Amino acid sequence: MKKLVFYVTIPLLFWGLFVSGGYAQSSNSETAEIFGTVQDVGGESVPNATVALYNQDETEILEGTSSKEDGSFTLQAEPGNYVLRVSYVSYQAHQEDLELAAGESVDLGTIELLNENATLDEVIVEGERSYMTMNFDSRTFSVGQDITSLGGSALDVLDNVPSITTDFDGTVRLRGNQGVQILINGSPSNLVRNGTDALGSIPANLIKEVEIITNPSARYSAEGTGGIINIKLVDDVRLGFNGSIQANTGYPQDHGLGANLNYHKNNINWFLNFDLEYENDPRQGRTFQSFSGDTTYAYNENFESVETEKEFDINFGGDYYITQSQILTLETRVSIQSEVEDSDVRYTDYNTGNNQIYREIRSDWDVIRELNQNDIQDARENDYDVRLQYENRFEGSDHRLTADVDFEFGTESQDAELLEVVSSDDSSPSGFNRRTFSDEIYKELRIDSDYRQPLGDNGRFEAGFRFNFDWMDNDYTVEELVDGNWQIADQQIGLSDNFTYFENVNALYSTLAGDVGVFNYQLGLRAENTRIQTELTESGRGSDQNYLNLFPSVFLSYSLDEANSFQVSYSRRISRPRIWWILPFTEISDVRNRRVGNPELRPEFGNSYEVGYLRHWETGSILTSLYYRYRTDVTERISTVDNNGITTSQPVNLATEKAWGIEFSADQELFDNLQLMGSLNLFQSDRNGEFQGVQYSSESESLTSRLRLRWRFADGWNFQANAFYRGAQQTTQGRRDGSLFFGGALAKELFNRKATLSLNVRDLFNSRLSDREINNPNSYTQSRYAWSTRSFRLNFRYNFSSGNSGGNNRGGGGYSGR
Repeated sequence: MKKLVFYVTIPLLFWGLFVSGGYAQSSNSETAEIFGTVQDVGGESVPNATVALYNQDETEILEGTSSKEDGSFTLQAEPGNYVLRVSYVSYQAHQEDLELAAGESVDLGTIELLNENATLDEVIVEGERSYMTMNFDSRTFSVGQDITSLGGSALDVLDNVPSITTDFDGTVRLRGNQGVQILINGSPSNLVRNGTDALGSIPANLIKEVEIITNPSARYSAEGTGGIINIKLVDDVRLGFNGSIQANTGYPQDHGLGANLNYHKNNINWFLNFDLEYENDPRQGRTFQSFSGDTTYAYNENFESVETEKEFDINFGGDYYITQSQILTLETRVSIQSEVEDSDVRYTDYNTGNNQIYREIRSDWDVIRELNQNDIQDARENDYDVRLQYENRFEGSDHRLTADVDFEFGTESQDAELLEVVSSDDSSPSGFNRRTFSDEIYKELRIDSDYRQPLGDNGRFEAGFRFNFDWMDNDYTVEELVDGNWQIADQQIGLSDNFTYFENVNALYSTLAGDVGVFNYQLGLRAENTRIQTELTESGRGSDQNYLNLFPSVFLSYSLDEANSFQVSYSRRISRPRIWWILPFTEISDVRNRRVGNPELRPEFGNSYEVGYLRHWETGSILTSLYYRYRTDVTERISTVDNNGITTSQPVNLATEKAWGIEFSADQELFDNLQLMGSLNLFQSDRNGEFQGVQYSSESESLTSRLRLRWRFADGWNFQANAFYRGAQQTTQGRRDGSLFFGGALAKELFNRKATLSLNVRDLFNSRLSDREINNPNSYTQSRYAWSTRSFRLNFRYNFSSGNSGGNNRGGGGYSGR
């Protein structure tokens, strides 16, 4: 730790002395003196404005200072010719030439800074100019005016982004890999700590763009073998009182009200975001299963549920501009959610008549029993986040220091009651009645810092560290109804216990980047030490893992000309077991299906290689990528069926994987105001593994494809249509069928383009289904789930501004992290 402090502090100390020395004012009587006052167009003083004297080529700052609280400034300089530049965030810079003589005093009087002139209309045009951009190690897709997601959430936005797919259980995959790290403004967030379903709490109107990093560099956390999805939120710092409000309603019930507000005056920018949501979402599915072993049976299950969710999120904070180049941000977020799911399940058991495995119901089977089950789950979650950020942008856009301290904490509880009635011809009605109580407390502390220093004309050095601590305590109790009384279930089953979890990940990294002729390169190395400890209080079982790993990254790009560029990259990544995978409790969703965690899970490791080619022209662009990925200890959920017909699903480190593919992403303006965007991902994945003496393998070829058509067909009218197709795929236990669904939206701009009224439809033909087969040696299972239904949403959004002020995205604040 002492060495770390030394290595970080000493360079910064020398840099601070260098900057201080460069800005020092001379007292020599031969110098000239410049003074004046900085004000805005309303006559109010502008404190902390940067006042700098450049050489005539404007390549070097020779002297500089900042305006005082009343806007006044004084500056001394040697005689000569200079360029004076006065600047402050959200204002147009003032610039003029000066010729100073020895001993001269120059009164510049009042320097009036004008507000930047970018209007709302110009911002809209800017957002649509480039749907896809390729950076050094990432691709960015502008959300822009994606009207199909208006009134929706981050999950709706991700549904329209190439390379990303979402499943019925909320799993987000990148190029078919669910080992994805999701960041909010470049930082981890407790919004996704317990699964990506929580992305539903981020309103779509707060999202500016989605960044996909398939081969992250060493500056990013090594978590996620599939790569990183970085959701960048709107961060609009304009003078005065500005923002937007929106309201939506829909069918099935989907109602919301929210606002994104900013108030910026002098050197403080206040921001407030809040969102209130109510949803009532129906779901349904069916399952057929047959089993042949010591006993032989078949059954059919029909499932219907209604999930009611209420949610309130608020984020409040402020940016304090210490100087033009230094920003201090303090923000806090509160998220309160409640969810009730009421499910009805009907089982029909059949007498198959012989010892065979069947794939469908036969008409000659006799019904031997019917079972009705009602399951009510009541969940509540409260999340809190306090964050302090500091950023110092030294002279030059590529020289900066950032530091971040983030403390997140919260509680989550879930109570479930399962009531069952069994009816048959040869017995009286009986039942299996059980209820569970889960109470969780968590805390997370993260401290990190990044330093970036230009090297010469074309180089860059970057280094940083991160300390991350996670604590979680989960108390799980299972009760069953015995003789009319609820009592704790048999402890020999191991259902009730208290589970504690501690994770500490410490990391150091460094990267070096630069140009060699027509080539750009970036080399990086990251070291991460992981300590994970778990314990079951009642049983005394636990685990302790401690490992140190190195994660290199290499990028090489070549620009043939302004329109054509190539890139080659490599990175090594890790996917640590997620908390909800290692919880050792048995979750009984119904009498026939159980999910069990695995505290012995090991991390996955992956090596990823990629070659990319980007070509763009005046009306469009295309990106082609070839990739290969090799993973070890790949985690999969394995389903096993016992003689009583109970299916148990458990995550295990099952297999190694070799995956390769080719991906295309393109956008093209067909005619004026008519734009077509599409993507196609063709890939193959081979997996091999063993679990409990059974060999599992798959050789799967599949594809995913998206199309988006946008048409601005009249003054203020906007139409958009989306289509998504995912091909069938073999799994290590069976098969997953393909899926095709459509969506669209129509919007009208109102009130001089300050407001938008939109109507959108999702899953137009009710075709978004999940069809899966599981083939085990003694059983066959076929299931179909529809986790959503055709939905309509009407949304109204209004943007407002207190004056003719411009936009300036300063990169911090607003909702959760940077």
